[in-house]
Amino acid sequence: MSGRLLPAPSRIALSRGTVAALAALTLAAGAVTTLAPDARAATTSTTLETSTRDSAESVQYVQDSLYAAGDTGYLHRRALADGSPGPYTWRGYDGSEQALDAYSGALPGEYGYYGAGTDVLHTSASTSGQVQLRDMATGRLIDVTLPEGQYIVAAFGSTLITKEYNEVWQTARLHILRTSDGGATVTDIPVDPPESQFFNDQPVLAGDGKSALIRLRHAYDIGLLDLTTGALTTINAHHAVDEPLRLQAALSPTHIAWYEEGTTQARVVRRDDPTGAQTVVAVPQSGTDTPFVGLAGEWLLTAYRPASGTPAGPGAPLLATPLQGGDPRTLLAAAEPQIAQIPGGGAIAVGQSADGGWSAHRVVVSRNGKLSVQAL
Repeated sequence: MSGRLLPAPSRIALSRGTVAALAALTLAAGAVTTLAPDARAATTSTTLETSTRDSAESVQYVQDSLYAAGDTGYLHRRALADGSPGPYTWRGYDGSEQALDAYSGALPGEYGYYGAGTDVLHTSASTSGQVQLRDMATGRLIDVTLPEGQYIVAAFGSTLITKEYNEVWQTARLHILRTSDGGATVTDIPVDPPESQFFNDQPVLAGDGKSALIRLRHAYDIGLLDLTTGALTTINAHHAVDEPLRLQAALSPTHIAWYEEGTTQARVVRRDDPTGAQTVVAVPQSGTDTPFVGLAGEWLLTAYRPASGTPAGPGAPLLATPLQGGDPRTLLAAAEPQIAQIPGGGAIAVGQSADGGWSAHRVVVSRNGKLSVQAL
């Protein structure tokens, strides 16, 4: 890797998003169809016959943006009675709440930027190499001084991912920083991209305390980064269009899924065999909406981001499609366009409750693989 390091350009915030989920519902699983890593995806797709956005007059909709989820709770921002944004609030799965004065982590729709997947949040912008983290499980604040020439891109507990630039503003190298309770850097593991590649300037697709999915400069491959060893495993993404910012991805304890916006299929691999057989799963389509994918057990979750300019309101359903093949099942009749992965398994979404209310729900995977949706 050649070239001197330069200061980082300013980050551009992407679009807002919200989340949802709904009443108790139980689903069963089916049989798996897998493809070899070099197999081409089929062209079949499923299209939703109806959308609830224009016919949900009875829904008590309140805009509620989902930002991140951990093992003890999730960060959201529910609109006030006058429609203005409410405070950033960490809501525990036990019903407890903590308000935050500031939050500088990933916005809905940023697909992993600044990380998620733990109870530690990035609560202050990086200024002069200073980063502040807050452990929402304990309330502890952690002030971290980044090494010179490094800029934060993700925080997963006490582990940070940073990037450095070369002289032409390419993200030439990543670093895995392991920090102490006092915020000092204990270890710094440099991570170089695969040969003939650079990292994308928004390199983190998804992650948790163990691994992160990494965007490369070319979208034909993605990288699975081991946050303990720094090993980067290249996964053939089988994308036809070289536009990394169109990629979405999700990590669960057992699977990795990725989806290229504008296509009709997602690909899924076992997390313990990332370069092995890839399962192709049809992603249901909903008019001009953009699917947003997630994972829960042996199911691919799908919510929908409405086209730009669409007024806020109840959206298309939250669906679950069995990885083994089969028709999608409706979890929520109407939902916001975001899904947040819980690192220990399952997901969070915001949507229509059985009583017509609008609130966050937790998608839970039982021991027998069935799904249930619980209002929070």
